[in-house]
Amino acid sequence: MSATSEKFHFVFSHELEDRIQIKIGSLDGERPQTPINDLFFSENSTFIRNLNDTKRSEPFVVCQIFSDGQSLCLPVQTSFKSFVDKWNWNEWLKLPLRYCDLPRHALLTFSIQEIISPTNIRIIGSTTISLFASDGTFRRGIYDLKLWPNVTPDVKFNTSTPGKIEPLSNEEQVLINHTNKNVITTSNLQNNSKQSTVKSPVISWNDDSEYPMLDELNRIAKLIKTQCDGHAIHQEWLEKLTLKEANSRIEKERSNSKSMLLLIEFARTMIDDNECVVLYFEPNCEDIINYPIGYTDLAVFDPELDLENIVESKHLKLARSGRKAMDKDLKPTREQREKLMQILAYPPGQFLSIEEQDLVWKYRFFLSQHKKALAKFLQCVHWDKEEEVKQALDLLQQWVTMDTEDALELLGPAYHHPKVRSYAVSRLRQASDEDLLLYLLQLVQALRYERYDLINAFVVDTAGEEQNRLMNCSETSLNGSSENYANVVVPSDSISSDQTKSYIPEIDLSTFLIQRACEKPIIANYLFWYAYVECENNSSFKDKAISDMYQSFVERLSVTLKTKNEQTQQVRISIEAQKKFVDKLVELTNIVKRVQGSAKEDKLRSLLLAGDDSPVKFNFLNFEPIPLPLDPEIKIRRIIPEKIRIFKSAKLPFLFVCETTQGEEYPIIFKYGDDLRQDQLILQIITLMDRILRKENIDLKLTPYKVLSTSLKYGFVQFIDSQPLQKILERNYTIRQYLQTKITVTNAEDTTLAETGIPREMMDAYVKSSAGYCLVTYLLGIGDRHLDNLLLRDTGQLFHIDFGFIMGRDPKPLPQAMRVSKDMMEMLDEKRLSDFLRHCFTAFIILRKHANVFANLFSLMLDANIPDIALERDKTVKKLLDKFRLDLDEEKATSYLKDLIYSSIGALLPQVYDYFHNWSLAFR
Repeated sequence: MSATSEKFHFVFSHELEDRIQIKIGSLDGERPQTPINDLFFSENSTFIRNLNDTKRSEPFVVCQIFSDGQSLCLPVQTSFKSFVDKWNWNEWLKLPLRYCDLPRHALLTFSIQEIISPTNIRIIGSTTISLFASDGTFRRGIYDLKLWPNVTPDVKFNTSTPGKIEPLSNEEQVLINHTNKNVITTSNLQNNSKQSTVKSPVISWNDDSEYPMLDELNRIAKLIKTQCDGHAIHQEWLEKLTLKEANSRIEKERSNSKSMLLLIEFARTMIDDNECVVLYFEPNCEDIINYPIGYTDLAVFDPELDLENIVESKHLKLARSGRKAMDKDLKPTREQREKLMQILAYPPGQFLSIEEQDLVWKYRFFLSQHKKALAKFLQCVHWDKEEEVKQALDLLQQWVTMDTEDALELLGPAYHHPKVRSYAVSRLRQASDEDLLLYLLQLVQALRYERYDLINAFVVDTAGEEQNRLMNCSETSLNGSSENYANVVVPSDSISSDQTKSYIPEIDLSTFLIQRACEKPIIANYLFWYAYVECENNSSFKDKAISDMYQSFVERLSVTLKTKNEQTQQVRISIEAQKKFVDKLVELTNIVKRVQGSAKEDKLRSLLLAGDDSPVKFNFLNFEPIPLPLDPEIKIRRIIPEKIRIFKSAKLPFLFVCETTQGEEYPIIFKYGDDLRQDQLILQIITLMDRILRKENIDLKLTPYKVLSTSLKYGFVQFIDSQPLQKILERNYTIRQYLQTKITVTNAEDTTLAETGIPREMMDAYVKSSAGYCLVTYLLGIGDRHLDNLLLRDTGQLFHIDFGFIMGRDPKPLPQAMRVSKDMMEMLDEKRLSDFLRHCFTAFIILRKHANVFANLFSLMLDANIPDIALERDKTVKKLLDKFRLDLDEEKATSYLKDLIYSSIGALLPQVYDYFHNWSLAFR
């Protein structure tokens, strides 16, 4: 064996960003008899056709990757061919999925289909094979896969259509029951007295051997693989003879097989002229699966697995001994200070190693003057150690006050202790009503991490009595609870006498939210709807318990508003009126959607004009003024029937124009059949970004319109008068020409108007809004960007709608990170392009400084069952922070963004996607 063959070259799967390639070879074996009335086939059941056949099918292979029953990519198929001889595609397929995106149990499926008429496609058979072998290596080489006739592929992990059926080991006993055609295997485990009975996949018994098609083919394939891997003695003359004989034997076995066999080949991975084995590995994962040499499925019980590690325990006691007086005077060295500052720069939620935790604990008094360090310090506390908890809570009262937005992190699932969560609530008390509304959506989600016994308590009229009662309840629960932190009793000396004088009784998050709702009606309005939607969010047993908790919270809010004072009573009555209004809109929508054809709009108008005689028993033409759920500061009193509109969409969204009590018009869109929570979240983040930029005197003319989900199935969207770019361009307008038609007032002294034909304010609005939304959509990973969801207002402001794909997801392959088309850039000369880039860079640098705020907000949304967040829950925050490129300094980050923008401007794929998008819409 050569020296080169003795080296083992490998690469981890997470390091490979290449797309997966599969070669589809030929189909051999015997095809089951087709029905007699099948005109496309003669009695010959093989895959070889005669030249005299007048009718031939066009077979093709469809290939797709699944995991846990879910598709990971779009299907890919071979080209259409009419075979005269053997069915041999001999075609490489490139799948739209990379090695680094593959999960451990990825399953590759093949479905062979044939077109027997223009409207009829028939499945010949299907098969599956796992992409990673049992030892964690990616499949290599050539495989003959058994094809299961006339069935679709089974995409479950324990598939019923396996293409590669492993033979049983010599130690296993094979019991063949020719009555029920099942194979039963029993294994006598060495460390277990019980015997387990396992059913192997159902095997077609058309073949003569016990293991169809596998015995001889597998034996020869393994011998060839052994020789190719360099594990056999190299003899050139002998290899020529044996390989020739092996190939002839393989061809013979394939042609004589009574099963259908599909020949496939996996692409080789070459790095520096060396063929590498791809090993499955995912870094920074708690559930990393390691496959040591000689790996088997045999589980060996370790009796010391759950016992205390005395070495670690000794180290912990030495590192965190009660040297409180000594630790107060400790100062870190320069290297330690740099390491501490590096730890403080970690994004929220990043796990600290044991060494980092010990370092933070050691210099906790030094770090108590850094407000960003509190969350990191609380991660280092062992909450099951009474002495540590006592020290931590003492120091919590002395720590420099942290910012409100940083306190959001302490309301996440990682922080359980009531004192810590109460501290976070105390920081929220300092937030203004405007700030609280920006975070309210996440604060409602944080209720799921609170103690349910506090949420179920009812608020009384006197706030002080309620707070004292909750404190007593909290102490009682702490002494009686079985949770880890519950056996810790906070001593009375943990608060100094000076602090006691100004000490404010602690309250939990639910009580705080209800108290602020009683003070501000707009907070009460949104708090009700945010919590009300969560009452429906119960897709599992665990979610059912959480939805019951939210139901209790809504009832507590309702009772409190009813009993607090006259003002809160009116708020409760208005919320009940909103609920009735929404319910009646749902009834109206259900009636209209049952109407066939194009008469839906007329039917909707007639139902509105019916007034008191409406079948929904609600007069939409004249009702008592109620706050609009979408914008409770606006009160509406009727819907104007003449101005209704039904959009041409699958969900049929309705446009209602409401008349306010001030006699003004307020257009809203009511969407039934859509979960608007994802759009609601994105618009909230865009609103927050807009406010952060405005505080820095940067106005990018964003249009963060309002969205409110009133159920998992329906909700409201604010209508902004605008035109899609697609519609503008279809009328043979350029964006410049369209804006020129919208000029209402001219100014002879406006130099921009003289140069471009567009007023300066309109041009500035276009440049700024284009820059703002390019940056926002990039940071939030918003996908499915086409010219129909890019809208332009008459004022020149560009904005985006429809946020069904976020966090990097996109229905189109190879999407661009930014949507900057040539049509958008057409009206920007060199000066305006420079302004566009300057706005992008300035906003990017400002928002990077607040990346922790967005990370905290998304962290609190991880368990909200929002589609694109739930899909990769553990990667959401990392994906978000990666967009900010916090690993780069400002200069390099700006250069990175500049390259990204220029590459997006010159990209051709978005133009191709727009063309196919328009083509598909034309055939709807």
